[in-house]
Amino acid sequence: MQKRVTLHGIGPIVLMVLGLSVVLLTGCRTETQSQPAPVAKSSSSVLVQSSSSEAETIVDSAVVDSAVSDTATADTAVVDTATKEIKAVADTLVQSSSSESSSSSVAESSSAEAELSSSSEMPVDSVPQATVDSSVQEVALEESQPEVTPDTATADTVMPEAPRDTSLCADAPAAVLCDKRDGQMYRTVRIGTQVWMAQNLNHAVENSWCYMNSLENCSNYGRLYQWTAAMALDNAYGHSAAGDLLGEKHQGICPDGWYIPTDKDMETLAHYVVESNKAAGLATEDVGTSLRKESGWEENDEEILGTNRYGFGAVPAGYRDANGSFAFLGEEADFWVAEEISNGTQAPYWNLYYANQTFSGEFKNLKTFAFSVRCIKK
Repeated sequence: MQKRVTLHGIGPIVLMVLGLSVVLLTGCRTETQSQPAPVAKSSSSVLVQSSSSEAETIVDSAVVDSAVSDTATADTAVVDTATKEIKAVADTLVQSSSSESSSSSVAESSSAEAELSSSSEMPVDSVPQATVDSSVQEVALEESQPEVTPDTATADTVMPEAPRDTSLCADAPAAVLCDKRDGQMYRTVRIGTQVWMAQNLNHAVENSWCYMNSLENCSNYGRLYQWTAAMALDNAYGHSAAGDLLGEKHQGICPDGWYIPTDKDMETLAHYVVESNKAAGLATEDVGTSLRKESGWEENDEEILGTNRYGFGAVPAGYRDANGSFAFLGEEADFWVAEEISNGTQAPYWNLYYANQTFSGEFKNLKTFAFSVRCIKK
């Protein structure tokens, strides 16, 4: 590796050359043969090494040794010639050092300019790219970017359809009660604190019938049920007491959310009608008249007509007796309640009759008779 020669080493080199000249001239004049060369050699070697250390350039000692050896045996002319040569060498070294220093300065300047130029003019593609830890970059992006909820209502997104009600009551109006078991629809009415079905139940089960087995009569009057069918109990309880099986608000054959009324429920209904009629100045109109539908009932001599004042809409559906005979269509309406007589073979029911205005629960009959059913909301 070549060392640079700096300008601050030129002075010592000139002094070294002049000193060497003086030594050589002195040696020639004294014509001393006794070891002038070694002294000069030693001195020149030391001076050259010292000079080289300061100038950071090593001068080949073999050149100096050759010059000293030649001057030891030559005459004054030869010595002068050698001195001139040494001065020429020194001048060359000075010029070379200056040239190299200048070149070094120019090179350094050029290098700096090149670096500056390269930093400003280097093509974008050639600029070295910094290595980035992708995992850190991803974490930084996740922390800096706000979470964006994707728009799920875009044109490319298929929105799931809401499950469609495919039951029998899918298209039922909100104002009616729809029985999901068979799709039958019923009007309902609020009377006082109670909500009643405004039509007789028409859900078909075992031990239930249409009057005279006519479907048209079922459409107009609903079905007739034996007591066990109305209570949704085993037929065995038609001849024995059901006891605790008749729980509070017993659902029986009624749709979900509804139940078979008790004697107490019927009494609450009758009491409300009586008090409301009095408040309206209709004290002479009894409960039976207020609950009966305006048409469909048999005419009578007293010309007592139903008013259906509270929307209960009672119709004269008649009944089916224990022998299977139908009777009293158009004349009376009979409704089972969730009660039974202690002997277990009979049960009470409430009655409306065309020839009077009463609504009474003072009646009882065999459980094997078939009467109408009205449900009340739980």
